[in-house]
Amino acid sequence: MSITSYIVIALALGITNMLLFRRCGEVTPVRLSVGICHVLLVSAIHVVFFFLGSLIGHLLCFHSTDDPHMYADINAYIFLGISIVVIIKLLVPYLRKEPRLPLFNLNDSMSVLAMAAATGINVLLIGIGSGFVEHGNPIHSIIWPLLIANILFGSLGLMFGRRKVAMRPRRWMIVASVLLLGVAIASVVNA
Repeated sequence: MSITSYIVIALALGITNMLLFRRCGEVTPVRLSVGICHVLLVSAIHVVFFFLGSLIGHLLCFHSTDDPHMYADINAYIFLGISIVVIIKLLVPYLRKEPRLPLFNLNDSMSVLAMAAATGINVLLIGIGSGFVEHGNPIHSIIWPLLIANILFGSLGLMFGRRKVAMRPRRWMIVASVLLLGVAIASVVNA
């Protein structure tokens, strides 16, 4: 995978982070400094989950010592399958007439940790999928785009939630889903 693929994945996961913090920030408003600390904590946990997922995916991927590209198409299809599962998990709640989306109390630090763990499952799955198609271990390509995107979009979502700024979450989630699907399809085409 190229650095562009990691940037697109980071943008998609950042958008989901923005929607989450906007929703939670509207219900339980917190001081901006406390909220930014929560955004930093959740972003760091997501980066760790993505990196661990990438390592797990790299260990589970199919490879041959004779021809390193022998199973590239199979690994790419596994990444596509995992991405489709995550996209369905993310998108289906937003397609209902009255979506019941999870809310977390930003005033409670244990609730914020639970939020990071619960939303980090999708990040872990995308990391596992990307580990299947990645050759080598580009730690900087994995960590920095996701960390920057999650912090920026999470902070933006928190500020939108505190100010009760109207957003169209369904459209944003569709954009994030299309970005994830685009990276997965590109990995299949390039395999």
